Amino acid sequence: MIINSNEKCPVCNNNFAQEDDVVVCPKCGTPHHRACYNSLGHCANSDKHSSGFEYISNADNNNEFNDKEDKVSSEHNNSYTDNQNYYNPQSSEYYNSSTAQDAYSNKTKCTQCNAEINKAAPFCSHCGARQNNAQYGDYNPINNYGFGNTEQQQYENDTQTIDGKSIADVANVVRINTHRFIPKFIQNKKISWNWGAFFFGPYYLFYRKMYKQGAVFLAINVIVQFIINGIYAKELNAFMSFFYANYQTLYSNPSSSLASEMTALSNAVMPAMYLILGSSLIISVIIALFADSFYKTRVMEVLDKVEHNLQEGADFNVLNPMMGDAAPLSQADMRKLYLGKMGGTSILSPIAAYCILNIITRIVTQIISLF
Repeated sequence: MIINSNEKCPVCNNNFAQEDDVVVCPKCGTPHHRACYNSLGHCANSDKHSSGFEYISNADNNNEFNDKEDKVSSEHNNSYTDNQNYYNPQSSEYYNSSTAQDAYSNKTKCTQCNAEINKAAPFCSHCGARQNNAQYGDYNPINNYGFGNTEQQQYENDTQTIDGKSIADVANVVRINTHRFIPKFIQNKKISWNWGAFFFGPYYLFYRKMYKQGAVFLAINVIVQFIINGIYAKELNAFMSFFYANYQTLYSNPSSSLASEMTALSNAVMPAMYLILGSSLIISVIIALFADSFYKTRVMEVLDKVEHNLQEGADFNVLNPMMGDAAPLSQADMRKLYLGKMGGTSILSPIAAYCILNIITRIVTQIISLF
């Protein structure tokens, strides 16, 4: 199909120029500026696809639209040329018009809503979901970068909201164990039980990227231990000095007097050990009771931040390994990638927190020993 300069892009309503980068909808043939198509995320006439709509360019250089459901223009089919390429805006991939024409008469089911659609369509004309068509290759910016999984997909068409936020967006932030957290968020309970938070304490919070809460509880735990160690500093120092001086004898052949002295020193430091274990247990219980509430707050903060960033014009381009360049993303895909990147979990965060805590503890211990 020849794009003349009197035809207009249906998105920006500006005339096409010879130097413009023009892409054509593979289903109805509507031309768009590539940037306009990418910003919209689908064909401007996608709502008419289900009626068999085709874009027609008339001889007077004005755009005509054919809205008759049962009419398929042979003139339009003949206007395709063998060297006419069609563009998949989501993966920057081109495919030849002959491929689209061969597939045009074939129907398939939408992967999301199961409606009957054209096999060559990159998007469902009913629900707008992206289709996995062979001519576009296997590249998908969401799944290829680890931000998509079956847990999230079960909420894609859910119309519920949580505190005014789309449940699909919430699932994209949670990513792991959505089946557990989504019902908790819907119930909106301030207190619930989280076994992972109980067993791993502050490190669980770091794992779920709740860095502020994790740092606060870790600091509380360390401060409490330092206070207890300070109160029982004399007893602890006596016990450790005696143990290091006599540990070989204690393990090989301890005398009754040595064993008695060791027992007495051990009894003296036992209250400190009980206090440290008890305080750690209390902190773990508090974290377990409020971890889900903390996490819901964190998820909502992520959603607000992503929404703000996108409104400010933030961009998220990823490298397309099939094409070797940056793949332009629709607003919906960009949103999913942002949510997936800022949400989810982090294995490295609790490990880093543990290592940093050990370093700080050793430094403080060395400083205290100088006095």
